[in-house]
Formats: sequence, C-alpha cells, structure tokens
Amino acid sequence: MDRKIQGLLIANGALVLLAGFAAGFPYGSTVVASIAPGAAAADFVEPLCAWHMAHLEGVLNGLLMIAAAAAAGALTLSSASQRVILWGLIVSGWTNIVASTISALTGGRGTAVTGLDWNTLDFLLFMAGILGAVSAAIALVLGGLRAARG
Repeated sequence: MDRKIQGLLIANGALVLLAGFAAGFPYGSTVVASIAPGAAAADFVEPLCAWHMAHLEGVLNGLLMIAAAAAAGALTLSSASQRVILWGLIVSGWTNIVASTISALTGGRGTAVTGLDWNTLDFLLFMAGILGAVSAAIALVLGGLRAARG
C-alpha cells in the first residue's frame, strides 16, 4: 500500500479512535448516574446502551482502520483497491461514530427510515458505513488472496 494512503488511513483511524474515547465520557457519566442512590434502573437502560454503542463504535472502527492500514502495508494492491480500502474505511469509521453519537443524543436507533428526522439520518449514515466497510473488506480479501497465491 502506498505510504501516503496508509498514513491517511492511520491518521483517520486515530481520530475516530479519539472520537470513541470522547464518547466514553458521557457513557461513564451515564453509568455513574445509573448506580446513584435512588436512580431507577429502567430510566437508564436506553441511554446506557446508546452511549456504550457510541463509545465502542469509535474505538472499534478506529482500531479497524489502523489494523487494516497495517495489514494492507504487507500487500501489493492496485491503486483502485487502495482507494476502495481508504475511502471505504474512512466512510465507515466516521459515519458509524457520528451516527451512534447522534443516536445517543437524540434517543433514535437508526434502524429504519422514519421520516425527516434524526433517526432517518442515523439509518442513512449507518447504511453508508456498512457499504464502506464491506467494500473495504472485499478489497482486502482479494489483496490477501493474491498475496497468498504469490
């Protein structure tokens, strides 16, 4: 993989990772609030799940981007494959952290189109992220198989 593309993927991965770390603060605050004396556990189920997801989306997507950049560095990839991996994972990483954070802030889940609202925006962002991740994974699979064949 070209060093410039690899560097861009690592930098974006680290930024998505940091966004995931930042989403950990409201997650931690929600955990603390949920165990406070007198807190009704049922009131915290949805916010806990939402902030947990936002935190993990950033951390896991950021790590995936960095790991894919490292793995792709061991492969000989066409420029088209490199672009698919770069942009697929950038789209996936950023849309997942943004959508999951919006979900946590608005109470939506992004599981369906529900009209002109935050939930629909989340759904569309998650769908773009899925397309990006699948495209990048396919490009990595093909590059890995080419390398394995010699």
